[in-house]
Amino acid sequence: MRSRLPKFPKLSKQVVLTSLISAFVLTGCNPQQINAETPKPLSQAQTQLYESSQQQKQTKQAIAKWQAMRFGLFIHFGAYADLAGVWQGKEIEKLGEQIQRHADISQEDYQEVVKKFNPSNFDADAIVLLAKQAGMRYIVLTTKHHDGFAMFDTKHTDFDIVDYTPYKKDLLKELSEATKRHGLKLGLYYSTPDWHFNGPNPERNPTDGKISVFSKVSKANEDFQVAQLEELMTNYGDIVEVFFDMGEPTLAQSKRFRDVVKKYQPNALINGRLMNNQGDFLTMPDNHVPDSPITDYPWETPGTFYHTWGYKSWVKGLPLEEQVSVQVRKLSDIASMGGNFLLNIGPKGDGSILAYEKDVLVGVGKWVDKNREAIFETGLNPFLKLDWGQVSTKEGALYLHIHNWPADNQLTLPGLENSVQQVTPLSYSYSNGNNKLLVKRKNGDTIIDLSGVKKDLNLTILKLDYSGDLSIVPRHSKTDENGVISLVGEQATKEGKFGKQSYRSMLKDFSRSWYVDVPKVGSYQVNISYKMRYKDKDFIFVNASNELAFKLKGQGQKVEKLQSFDGNEQKLTVNKVVSKSAGDFVQSSVGVLNFTETGIQKVILKQGQVFELKASTKEFKAQDQRYRAMNIDIESIELIPEK
Repeated sequence: MRSRLPKFPKLSKQVVLTSLISAFVLTGCNPQQINAETPKPLSQAQTQLYESSQQQKQTKQAIAKWQAMRFGLFIHFGAYADLAGVWQGKEIEKLGEQIQRHADISQEDYQEVVKKFNPSNFDADAIVLLAKQAGMRYIVLTTKHHDGFAMFDTKHTDFDIVDYTPYKKDLLKELSEATKRHGLKLGLYYSTPDWHFNGPNPERNPTDGKISVFSKVSKANEDFQVAQLEELMTNYGDIVEVFFDMGEPTLAQSKRFRDVVKKYQPNALINGRLMNNQGDFLTMPDNHVPDSPITDYPWETPGTFYHTWGYKSWVKGLPLEEQVSVQVRKLSDIASMGGNFLLNIGPKGDGSILAYEKDVLVGVGKWVDKNREAIFETGLNPFLKLDWGQVSTKEGALYLHIHNWPADNQLTLPGLENSVQQVTPLSYSYSNGNNKLLVKRKNGDTIIDLSGVKKDLNLTILKLDYSGDLSIVPRHSKTDENGVISLVGEQATKEGKFGKQSYRSMLKDFSRSWYVDVPKVGSYQVNISYKMRYKDKDFIFVNASNELAFKLKGQGQKVEKLQSFDGNEQKLTVNKVVSKSAGDFVQSSVGVLNFTETGIQKVILKQGQVFELKASTKEFKAQDQRYRAMNIDIESIELIPEK
């Protein structure tokens, strides 16, 4: 029922003026003072600053809503699915959606493939309901992949599903309407490279001669993409995410693409592959889970069942039960680290979903249905690397995700100082009788007895309720009987360097960190046991107030070049040199580090030379590739007090 506003009698000018004068008297002001204090119109610069501030506030709110969704469905679908990973009777390696590139299919031949594309079995409602059953809250469709073929009705080319194929329907419109009917959000993938627009002679890689996925964007192509983005942003309702991919746009082009999205869809979040630091969130490398929570940016990991996104008939996945478990654990990892998980399916050329992929999603959904409390609207893992799994949080509660079941049924939470009220299986179906588990404290750790818990074949989660504000002492190394502090290499936290400058701004293992309990100030000799494939490399070992720079000698392998393949993987080509220490850890005394404070503190092993995140592929590769990642196997680091 529409509410009605009360009607007020019209006031004469005299009444209004009398009211204003009365207001001046009551406030101790005269009319001249009021006029003098009337604010001047904002300047253009002030207006732009205000609008920018409002947009930032709106984006911040949109990010919070996007992060709360946590789990989404990625759909890689296009005419390439008709080929099913096979060209001229030969199974084509690499990514199915890039078969034109990997089989070097001519423009003319590929257009003939597209002309026959007819996904008559595509059922948008069934796909949306499947995603919903899996516990997903949004769907992202490839509206245009690198081949340039549009899965929507566009007025700016006839190379689309309505004009170029016998299907003659706007598939994106079907999916858009289905998401609205069933309460899911819609996101759009859009490729910056466009092999069709660039004609029969596209830019190719100098290394392998393949069509480039990091090609430059011409002015004509830029205008074309802006026109298509305007269609996508205005014809399909609210858009929650725009997933750009690959290419090498200029800063001005990235800004222009961003502006057109935000003009029509201010609440749509844009991924970092827009490049040039113009995105709203990071897109992780495929299937990647960081070693520690990322708090500088919101982020999303796209995931697959196999090493392809588009359908390939000859690629087989893991056995069903194993695949369900793998994806459940990936979701657990990503949720605990604060990210979103975008899990992919690749429909067949006729639009139908593979029974295998459907069964995996159904299996994941059954697990999510019982454990959603530990996945959605949860906080970051507050512990350092745990041997047995992950932890997600809510106020007053820890959710313990047991990836690796302790052999003795004793689960250790290191350093938890809070009083534990109770620990129970999140799903009662994993309980043998009494739901409350036995808990004890030992040497500052909380230990939970798992003897009464049934294992979930995919992943068991316990809920721990605690009192007070969460307080955790980080896991740390102490001195032994000789006063030596030993750091175990496998217990290090790998810290990445991430950004939104380019596709390559994802340096996963950029430094390593540990915590140590230093009993007294002074100088400590640093000994490292390691293996490294490079001939030599510079490192820096630091604490809160001092640092130690040194060079390590490697095992005689030298990186010659970095060869790019499909943008989803990199291969290092090396020349091997026989070394007496090959395969063995090398011990090296690297110098002295001074500690000026006692107590528990962080130490970091960093790389000794700068490696920057560059937007340009040429500038990125011009840097010393030894420092793109740590590329060292640490067995241990010893801190020996000097006498």
